[in-house]
Amino acid sequence: MGKNAYFQLVHKTNKTMLKVFPASKDGEMFSVEEVMKYLEVINFGDVDMVSLHNYLNKADFRVEFMLAKKDVLPEDGKSVTRIEDQGERAVTRFYPPSTSGKKLSREEIISDLNRAGIVHGIRQDVIDEFIMNPEYCRDYVVAVATPPVQGHDATIEYHFDINATAKPKLNADGSVDFHQLGNIKPVQVGEKLATLTPADRGKAGINVTGAPLPPNKVVVKVLRYGRNITISEDKCELYSQVAGHITLVDDMVMVSDVYEVPANVDASTGDIDYNGTVVVTGNVNTGYAIHAEGDIVVQGVVEGATLVAGGNIVLKRGMQGMNRGSLDASGNITAKFIENSKVRCNGTLMCDAVLHSDVESNGKIAILGKKGLINGGHVRSYTDIAATQLGSTMGISTVVEILSDVDLIKTQNEVGERVEEVTDTLEQINIVLINIKRSIAKGNQITSEQERYLKMAAVKKPKLEKQIADMEAQYSSLQTVIESAKKVSIKVENIVNPGVKIIIKDVARIINDDVSRCRFVLEGADIKILGY
Repeated sequence: MGKNAYFQLVHKTNKTMLKVFPASKDGEMFSVEEVMKYLEVINFGDVDMVSLHNYLNKADFRVEFMLAKKDVLPEDGKSVTRIEDQGERAVTRFYPPSTSGKKLSREEIISDLNRAGIVHGIRQDVIDEFIMNPEYCRDYVVAVATPPVQGHDATIEYHFDINATAKPKLNADGSVDFHQLGNIKPVQVGEKLATLTPADRGKAGINVTGAPLPPNKVVVKVLRYGRNITISEDKCELYSQVAGHITLVDDMVMVSDVYEVPANVDASTGDIDYNGTVVVTGNVNTGYAIHAEGDIVVQGVVEGATLVAGGNIVLKRGMQGMNRGSLDASGNITAKFIENSKVRCNGTLMCDAVLHSDVESNGKIAILGKKGLINGGHVRSYTDIAATQLGSTMGISTVVEILSDVDLIKTQNEVGERVEEVTDTLEQINIVLINIKRSIAKGNQITSEQERYLKMAAVKKPKLEKQIADMEAQYSSLQTVIESAKKVSIKVENIVNPGVKIIIKDVARIINDDVSRCRFVLEGADIKILGY
C-alpha cells in the first residue's frame, strides 16, 4: 500500500515555504482545505488560497510554494483528531514538524487526545506504529469504543396451537366431515401453557469520550393471563389450574372450564368433546354429539343428537330425539320434555313429560309439573318413580318399572373385589420403593434394575391411586342406590290409564281400569295399589 501525500513548513530567510511530498503508488493527495485547516490550527495568518489551490492542482512539486514573505517560529509535529460514529471511534491525522520543529512523542499524542476529549479505548499499538513509522496526512484510528453487549427481545412460546381454525375433515371417500372441526383446544390440570424467555437488555458499552454507549432497545414482554391459570414464581411459565379449554385473545392466555357455544351445535361447530362444562345457547341439531366431562346445559331444543355428560344434563326446552337421540349423564338429568329418545342417568331424572322414550335411571325419576306425563316407551329406575299421569286414553304401550337391585349388589361386590386387588398391587409397589430408599439411605449405589423400577413406579402409582379413588366413589354411589331401593314405590298424583304395565323387581301388573292418586308397592309376590 502506498503512502499518502503530505506537506511540511520549510523555514527560509525572511520567508516560509510549503513543501509537498507526493503520494507513492496508490496513496491519496491531500486537499487545499486540509492545508488551510492546518494553518488555522497553528495560527499562521492569511494565505493566498487561490494561488495555493492552483499550485496543488498543477501538481509540479519540484518548486516549493511560498506561504508568506516572513519567517515564523518553528512548529512541532501536530495531530488533529475527530470523533466519528457517535463516539464509537476517534480518527487522528498527523502533520510533520516544520523544518526547525520536533516530532511528537507518545506522551504528547496521548495528551492531545485527552485534550480532544478522548479518554477511553486509546490504541497504544496504533500510536506506537506511528512513532516507529510515521505517515502524515493519513487516518489513524487511535481509539475505539467498548461496544455494548446487545441483548435480545423477549419471546413467548405457547404450548398449544394458536392458529387452529375450524376446518372440516375430508374423508377418504371424498366426502366432508363437519363433525370433527378441531376448534376446541383442550387443556388438562397442571398443563404448561406458555413459557416466557425474558428480554435481555444487554450491557452498555463506553464510547471514546467515556460516555455510556447504550445497547439497542429490545422488546419487553410479560405473560398475560386470565382466570384458572397459575404463573410460576419467576413469572416465566403459565400452568392451567383446571381441565377445560384454552384460547389466546390479544396475547392474553385464557382457560375456562366452561365451553360456551353462542349459537347452535351444527356444521359450524362440529361435534364437541370437552373436559369441562358445555353451555349451548341455541339448539343441538340432529346428527351431532356433545361429550363433556362436566355438565351439559342447552338453552334450546335437542334434536336427534347424542349428549354424554360426566356431570349433569340440563335441557331448558327439551329433546325431540326422533328415535336416534340419546342422553347419558353420570349425574342428574333435568329437561322440559323428552320424546322419542334413549336416556341413561346415574342420578335423579326430573322432567315435565317423557314420551315414547327408553329411560333408565339409577336414582329417582320425577315426572311432575303441569303435565307430569309418562306415555309410551319404557321408564325404569332402581328407586322411586313419581309422575302426575301414566299412559293415555289412546292405550299406547307404556311400561314403568322399578328394577331389581340384584345386579347392583353383584356389581358392587365386583367393584369391591377389584379395589382390593388394585390396593394390593399398590402396596407391593410401596414396599419395594421403601426398600430401595432404605438402601440408598445406607449409601448403596442404585442399580440399573432399581432405577427402571423407580421410573415405572413414578408412572404407575398415580394411575393406580386414581383408579382406586374412582372405584371407591363408584362403590359408595352403588351403596346409596342399594339402600334407597329397599323401600321403593311408583307414585302417581293424578291418573293411571288402562294399559299401563307396572313392574317392581320382576313382578308385573297391567292396569285394566283407571286408577287415581295412588302408590304401587311390592308386598310379597304381589304389587299392591295403595292410597296416595
